[in-house]
Parts: sequence; C-alpha cells; structure tokens
Amino acid sequence: MYETEPLVTIGEAIATIQEKETLFQTIHSQLKKWFDYHLCGIIQIDTEKGIGNVFWTGSEIPAGIRAELRHPMDFQINLLSAPPLLFDFEAPKVIRTSFEVSNFPEEFSDSAEAIKVIGVVETVYIPLLFGGILQGFLILGCRKPMSIPDDQFPLLLAIGNLMASAVINTRNYQEIKQRQQFFSFQLEFTNKILSVINQPDVFLHLAYELNTRVEFDFFNIVVVSNTFEANLEVSFLKDTDGVFRFFRLPEGVMLDANEITRHIDIFNSKQKVLRLNDEDINMIASKKEYQSHLLNKLPLNGGVFVSLRSDADAEIIFFLGSSKHDSFTPTELELLQLMVPQLQLILENYYAFAEINTLRSQLEQEKLSLLGEMSEKMHGKGFIARSDAMIATLRRVKQVAPIDTTVLIQGETGVGKELVAVALHNNSSRTKGPLIKVNCAALPSQLIESELFGHEKGSFTGATERRIGKFELANGGTIFLDEIGELPLEVQAKLLRVIQEKEFERIGGRSVIRTDVRIIAATNRNLENESAQGRFRSDLFYRLNVFPIDIPPLRDRRDDIPEFVNFFIEFYCRRIGKPVMRVNEPDLMRLLDYQWPGNVRELEHIIERSVVISNGSFLDLADFRPAPHLQKISNQLQNFKTLEELETEHILQALELTQGRVSGEKGAARLLGINGKTLDSRMRKLGMRREIKIKVERISRNEGD
Repeated sequence: MYETEPLVTIGEAIATIQEKETLFQTIHSQLKKWFDYHLCGIIQIDTEKGIGNVFWTGSEIPAGIRAELRHPMDFQINLLSAPPLLFDFEAPKVIRTSFEVSNFPEEFSDSAEAIKVIGVVETVYIPLLFGGILQGFLILGCRKPMSIPDDQFPLLLAIGNLMASAVINTRNYQEIKQRQQFFSFQLEFTNKILSVINQPDVFLHLAYELNTRVEFDFFNIVVVSNTFEANLEVSFLKDTDGVFRFFRLPEGVMLDANEITRHIDIFNSKQKVLRLNDEDINMIASKKEYQSHLLNKLPLNGGVFVSLRSDADAEIIFFLGSSKHDSFTPTELELLQLMVPQLQLILENYYAFAEINTLRSQLEQEKLSLLGEMSEKMHGKGFIARSDAMIATLRRVKQVAPIDTTVLIQGETGVGKELVAVALHNNSSRTKGPLIKVNCAALPSQLIESELFGHEKGSFTGATERRIGKFELANGGTIFLDEIGELPLEVQAKLLRVIQEKEFERIGGRSVIRTDVRIIAATNRNLENESAQGRFRSDLFYRLNVFPIDIPPLRDRRDDIPEFVNFFIEFYCRRIGKPVMRVNEPDLMRLLDYQWPGNVRELEHIIERSVVISNGSFLDLADFRPAPHLQKISNQLQNFKTLEELETEHILQALELTQGRVSGEKGAARLLGINGKTLDSRMRKLGMRREIKIKVERISRNEGD
C-alpha cells in the first residue's frame, strides 16, 4: 500500500482548476513535495485525431531554454510508440527509461536538447488512465538514476489516474471555451467580409481576417468553374512588416490539388482541410518555377489546403503557406475546418454579387439603349397624334400609365405597340425599374418557357448552366410580352399563375420565386376569337384584358401621315448628313392615297429609302411603287358611283346615240333591250326629261315633268 496523503492533497489542489496551464503548474508544485525530480512533462493524447501535445514545466529549467519549452508542442502520437520512446498504448504502466538524446525523433529535437541541458539522465513515464481509457502520460525527469524508487510506482499510478480526471475536466472546459471563441470568430469574420463583399479587394480583406487566427505568410485562392466567364487566381505574400501584398504567381507554380493530394480526393472527402506533409512540401519547393520566383521570398516549410465545392458549381481551393516548420497547429486546422461553411457562404455571396452586378450592368445598358431608341424614334416630341383616333388612344395611355393595372395593347403589325408599352412604363411608378421586352413570336416554342421563367443547370438537354428568366429580371419593373397570341397553351397556364399568384418556378427548380412585375401584353390577333376557337386560354385573356388599348391602323389616321413624313425626312436626312428635304404635293397625295398594310413601320422604311436615293431639295419617291389594288383608295371611295348614277349615265349615252328618240326601230329602248314605255317610265323615276333641243338633262326627283 501507499500513503494516501499525497492523493488527498493533490486532489484538493486540482479539483476546481479549469485552465490547463494552471493545472499543470499546480501538479508540478504538489509532486515536488513527495518526489525527487527536476523536470515535469505532461503528454495529452487524442486517439481519434491521432495527435498529442506535451507541456513541460519545472523550477529548475534554465532561463536560456525556458522559451523553447514554454508552449505546448504538437505531434503525431504514433511517434510515442516508435523507438526509442516505446510508450505502451495497449497495456500502459509506470516505466523507467534512460534518456538518450541521439535516439530521439527529429520532431522532439528541440525538447531533447533542452532536456539534456537540464541534465536529465532518467525518465519515469506514468500513464493517465480514466475509466480504463488512456488520456496521456506524466513524465518525470531525474538527474540521478533511481531518484524515484520502484516502490513509489503504485502511488504514481494512482496520482496519474487522479490527474487524468482533472485533465479531462480542463480539456472539456478548454474545448467549450475554444468553441465559443471559434463561433465568435466565425460570426465576426463573416460579418466583416460580407460588409466588403462587393469591393475589388475583398480577398485581401479575407487574408487579413484569417491571419488573425491562423498564422501564415502566403495566401492563394484558385476558383475553377464552367459557369463563370473566367476562372480566378489571386495570391498575396506577407512582407517583413506583416503587410500582405499582391503577388502574381507564375503559371508553373500553380498549386494543383490533384498533384498534392495524390491519395486523397479533397473535394469528395469529409475532411476539407488538409495539412501538407514533408513529401508534399518538398515536391512544391523542388519545382524550378518555385526556386526562381518564390524561394527568396517564401522559404516554404508548411502548407495547408482548404477545399470547397460551391452550389454555384465552382471548385475553390485555398492554399496557405508558411515559412515555419511548426505552422498550422491542430487548433488552427480545427478552426479552418469549422470555417469551411463560412468561406463557402462568402464566396457564393461574392459570385452572387458579381452576377447581380453583371445583370444590373446589362439592364442599365438595355435601359440606355431603349432611351436612345425612344429618343431617336420620338425625337423628343412624344407621339405623333393629329388624328382624333390616335388622340383618343393616347388619352387611355395617360389614364392607365401611373397604375399597376395589366394592359393589353391591340393593333396591326407596325402601328407602334412597343412605343405605347414604353410610354406606359416611363410614365409609371416603375420607371426606375427595368423594362424587359420579350417577343413571343421570335422564340422557338421549346425555349419560350425557359426564356420567361429561367431554368436550373441540368434541367434539360443543353442546360449547361443556370439561366435567369425574364420575369426574374423584370422584378420591380415592367415586362412587355409582344405577340402574346403566339404563346403555347402550356406556357399560358404558367403565365396565368404568375399573374394571379405573383410567383413561379424555374424549369428544374425546387424553390418558388416571387416577383413584383407589371405585365403589358400586345397582340395583332383578336384574342377573343382565338379563345373561342380554343387557341388561347379564355381565363388568361380575361386576366390580360383588364385595360385594353386599341391602336388604330395608319389608314384610319391619315391626318397623321404628313406629320410622320416630315418627321422621318428630317430624322434620316440628319442621320445620313443631307440637307433636310421637302415632299411635293403630288407625292404627298400618293402617300395619302396608299392603304399602308405595314402601317407606320412601312412608311418609315419608304421614307428612309427615298432619303438615301434623293439628291435634290425634294424627296424622290421613284422607288415607291405600291401594288395597283392598294393605290388611290381614298379617291376611289370618294368617286365611287351608285347604281342609279350608273343607270342614268347609261340611258343618257343611249339617248345621245339615238338623238333623243326613246322608242321605235332607231330608239334608245331598242339599244337598251327594253320596251319604250318601260324606258319612259324608268326615265321619269330617275328624274330625267327630254328638251326640244334633244338635250337630255338630269333633274331633281322632286321636280315634276
């Protein structure tokens, strides 16, 4: 048996200690009361992670080497069971061994040299067991052999078991404290980086923030993706003042994860943080490109990979390099492992912001282009509307523009439906938002749904990347669906849901996307007839037909034609660089008498072509040769004769040929193939009478014979 006083005293001294260093100092001071030794070391092991650390303490450690033994040293625990240490993990017990510096592993060389200076010639290893599970070892170093006799081994074993319990307590406390620190750092780190996510030097901020908890001298990030326009590679090297500076890494030194981790697939492994071993470090350092570009600036002695696979289909690799041999401690590696979700979130936000900025730029370009187009077409004067029909149309535009009501614009091709849609948007509360235009007739039927609502990568053959649909782009603005009558019935059903519920899903998507968008539709078809024929959903028609606007064809607004002609002449003369021309009266009448099946668009093209070929001060319309059946429509309508007028003229012509004779062999009745009395009666009905000078006149029906 052994005396119990040391157990009681040590137990009371260490029972409530939570800090590991305080615990080990207290153990050392208590042990010195009963045992003769000159150096105390405590080894903690983690069999799951395969790592351990050793803490040295002792009042007799010389000041010159105290710094070398001040911090716990981390190592792989398999070194403890290798010669010359030969720690027994299977059946641990108290053992005595002589101390030989020359046989120690290189990882313990600094400790071994320091121990030699102290004069240790013998060490006693006491296992720390708790519940039969090995937690570590207590090491007592002695300057003389047998300073601790064999009969004290049972007491030391009991003390070891007591210490094991205290070590577990401090370890649990340290783990909780470390987790709290890690979580605090995660939150602070994420908030700081997200606050600068849209800045060009976001990766420099990331390097500085990460360096506050993980020691490294070189930062490199490589992003490889089939989705993004270009892959990314950024490197920073820390100078002697602790300042990270941008460093262009030569192509030959690009760190290939597949080359470094020959036996580990870091993208499919749960372990997303990988510390490089000596073989990997030597392989990188032996590269010719590294020797010539980095050796003088970064003597690489430690490195770690952090691998991410983003939801945005990007493979992302961080490489952190250090000039120190003992870099990237287990604590730092654990922190990096915990930081993987944050790093992934940050990078996904970075590319989301990049995508949003790209889309915003595209929308701004589209808006500027549209404004330029409107400025050209409308010449700063707004719509041309002299006719009553068009003035009535613009009155309806003004009424509905400020309201978010759905509008259906109806009219023939070329009447200006798109201009009306633009006017509705520009005079609405959504004018600062985008105006997205979709020509439903210009898209293949199999692509219309993808164009409108977008699709996810892999949702169908050829969907190699995610696509943002027009409704998503139009959020906060207006979408103009031109030629909506061409939509397939299956797409009409999905459009109806967007109008009713303000939500949709991308093709192949699982999440519902809500959108705040005003819908303006246009068609040159009679949708009411189309729905009656089953070619257009009647419920969709009623949803779209909330506020219909009918644009009259150009043939019904002839008062506007001279204004259009003068506007287009001036516009194209200035564009081409010719003096402004005039149109002569006969040519203007030709334009007025034309039916204009292509409406304003056709008129614009005719004027543009005529300006190009004209050389004088008058517009040359020689190329304007419309089909005969479309010419002089207004004159023909004005001069079109009734049946009575034609009958009167025909009787007059017969009477002139017969010199006024009505009946008889040489009378007009015979020429006309009717009876003389019938002709006479017909002439009376038409108000015709004969004069003595054989001149036949037409008189009013109200006059008598």
